[in-house]
Amino acid sequence: MKDLVDYIKYHGYITSIRDNVDKDYIWFDICQKETYKDQNNMDRTNLSFFSARMYKEYIYKIELKIGKDIYVEGIPKGYIDKNGHRQNYIHIIRINDLEVNKEPPLYGDGYWNSKKIESSKASPEEQAEMQRMIDEITGGK
Repeated sequence: MKDLVDYIKYHGYITSIRDNVDKDYIWFDICQKETYKDQNNMDRTNLSFFSARMYKEYIYKIELKIGKDIYVEGIPKGYIDKNGHRQNYIHIIRINDLEVNKEPPLYGDGYWNSKKIESSKASPEEQAEMQRMIDEITGGK
């Protein structure tokens, strides 16, 4: 269970954009239309929505506009609003083919953009070489 990372992929179109919520993020809603037949064989449409946020610095790389068809990947997040209601959203790490995440590793050490980072401890020889380089730069202080 330790290696599991919550991750969501969602496809739909943008229904609203809010860029005045906070200074770091732009928020938008994504809608998905599901069509089905009811018990009377009538066509019905069910709309489902997700709120999403991404760093504002990426909006110059992708045009966000109402009605735009998008595919997002991200981390599901949530908070309790001032009225005591749970609000869920997707923290976007990829929108269409653009990576938009600048956060430090997710879920503690060992993850970046929802992918496990493989690492190994430096050998005593590698540690000694790193210390030698540090001493060379700092003058051995």
